[in-house]
Amino acid sequence: MPFTRVASRSDFIGRSIKKIELDGRSIMVVRLGENYSALDATCTHEDADLSRGILMGRTIVCPLHLSRFNVETGEVENPPATENLQKYELKVEGDDILVEL
Repeated sequence: MPFTRVASRSDFIGRSIKKIELDGRSIMVVRLGENYSALDATCTHEDADLSRGILMGRTIVCPLHLSRFNVETGEVENPPATENLQKYELKVEGDDILVEL
């Protein structure tokens, strides 16, 4: 699939997570310094909204049962979740943030 513009770098001033809906999927774009990642925004354990979680370094903590995921890889770092998050290709062109599903 082609890349789709989902946000601007300027959308992240003062924040690190932006939730978007793209082709029926809830995706979160996470800013870590000058780098960005795109992952599913739904916890693989109990369907909680991870974009409402706590970002601690490179880890997002689920607000429901405290599962932890690496936001650079999508890998589970702490149960009760056992399934990794889907990670999406992302690129930045100028101020535009683009994601490929």
